[in-house]
Amino acid sequence: MNARRMLRATALAGMTAAGLWVIALVVEYQYGLRPPGNGSGLYKADQAAFLVAQVGYLVTLIGLFRSRAGGDGWFGRAAIGIWIMAVAAILLAQVLGVFGISAVLLLPVVGVGEIVGSVLTSVAVWRAARWSSWRRLAPAVWTAYFLLTIGSVIAAIPIITIPAVAPNPRAPSPLAEALWQGAWFLVSLALYVEAGRPLKPAETPSTGIEALLGR
Repeated sequence: MNARRMLRATALAGMTAAGLWVIALVVEYQYGLRPPGNGSGLYKADQAAFLVAQVGYLVTLIGLFRSRAGGDGWFGRAAIGIWIMAVAAILLAQVLGVFGISAVLLLPVVGVGEIVGSVLTSVAVWRAARWSSWRRLAPAVWTAYFLLTIGSVIAAIPIITIPAVAPNPRAPSPLAEALWQGAWFLVSLALYVEAGRPLKPAETPSTGIEALLGR
């Protein structure tokens, strides 16, 4: 499998994950399967679907990293790397939850990691200008929606949030959570489209040093 096909495969993983998450979300609320659940086979299958979807998102971010959408320098790699670590922490928390192990200690890593990682990735992708058109803004759209959701949860805004299981006082509403998967789909679609295009050289803002050196 060549590099472009591999990147497109990682993008397809993210798009599939978004659809799977929405389906699992519908099942969760339709049959009253919100955690901690009832221990039934359907509950376990539903949680497994969320777990598989999270793996898909992690694969997509790894593809984003390998695509060098954030540029060739350390900033872009570090930005996407932080985001990857945050999603990996979410995945670890989900796995621990399957075995009934609390993952409260991972919450700060997840929260701070997703905020910092997604914000820096948005800046890196925009700054590198390796992606074009709406695709250049895809990570920023994800970040903006994520920050809006977090703010809504903190402010306990009705409709957008609902009561949650301890230790969280509020959680995104089903609609807000479903729309969040749309943001994941957008990032994945952007990666898929750009994977089929020739790799553009990253734009690096001039510091003026080149001119002083006569370059």
